[in-house]
Amino acid sequence: MEKHNISPDRITKPIQLLGAWLVGLLTIDTAFLMAAAKMDLNSWQSGALTIAAILNVPIFIGALFLLQTKFRPELQEDSYYSTYLNSRTNEIMKVSKIDILHDQLNSKIQLLENKLSKINNNDEENSSLSTLSYAVNANINNQNKIESKLAELGVPAIRTFGVNGGEPENLIVAIAENLPKNTVNEILLLAKELGFEHFSYIEHFEDIEEDVLFGAYGKPDGKIMLKALKAA
Repeated sequence: MEKHNISPDRITKPIQLLGAWLVGLLTIDTAFLMAAAKMDLNSWQSGALTIAAILNVPIFIGALFLLQTKFRPELQEDSYYSTYLNSRTNEIMKVSKIDILHDQLNSKIQLLENKLSKINNNDEENSSLSTLSYAVNANINNQNKIESKLAELGVPAIRTFGVNGGEPENLIVAIAENLPKNTVNEILLLAKELGFEHFSYIEHFEDIEEDVLFGAYGKPDGKIMLKALKAA
């Protein structure tokens, strides 16, 4: 199980305190219940800890509801809260340039972190596909497109087959049956993007070294129903 730690220096907005409250509630209730479980069930201390853990929940929910209703404006960032006070009191509330720059910097940092996270996820996906071995039928029309796409993913080598076999009846991508399900789904998405509509599995007894065959012969095992991702 992943552990989520709260870094006090990263809590820069009032709304983030609600998340800290929730973590605190879970931590305190867990500690109370664990302590009560280790005590004698008939002791008053065990009962008191259990009752306290139960009462913490409605108290927390009530406080949360109060903050989200009566004190909702106070949970806004400084720049937005000052605008709210201006509209309520008709008095000009000044926010220092440092606070404004700080808020803008935090927003930009968060945006950069999100972009880096997406890039890392794409790199991980590409690296998982680049470790597989591929072969492309020499008789299909989109051979060059397939080879270019595999090169973009970082595939180091691609074998060609079917030089004397003729063009296959259907565009079929054949996948080794021992690959993980998530890897199979990534291959199917890639095949769909490249114009393939059907798939089949490479049986373990077949004398095929590659993990993926684009333009395989034979009858398909099914139709690719996954939708190809559109480029942004």
